[in-house]
Amino acid sequence: MSALEKGIGHPHARHYQITVSGRIDKSWSEWFGGLTLTAAVDQDGTPITHLAGTLPDQGALRGILNRLWDLNLTLLLVKCEDSRWR
Repeated sequence: MSALEKGIGHPHARHYQITVSGRIDKSWSEWFGGLTLTAAVDQDGTPITHLAGTLPDQGALRGILNRLWDLNLTLLLVKCEDSRWR
């Protein structure tokens, strides 16, 4: 994947942390725009998945959120980790 596709150097690129209830296998990473998928368990023992990485723009973020919606996963967190938005 090129730097532009990853959003590096793109003026609207932002780093995001997204957490959903449920487990998504790491093999789905490309389907989620190349985001890093990390399985975990919350304090109640419920499986969760963290998706993290840089997206080139808001349209890419919307696409990721739509895919999570299509899988009927419960969204727990969407956080923009870009210093411009803190």
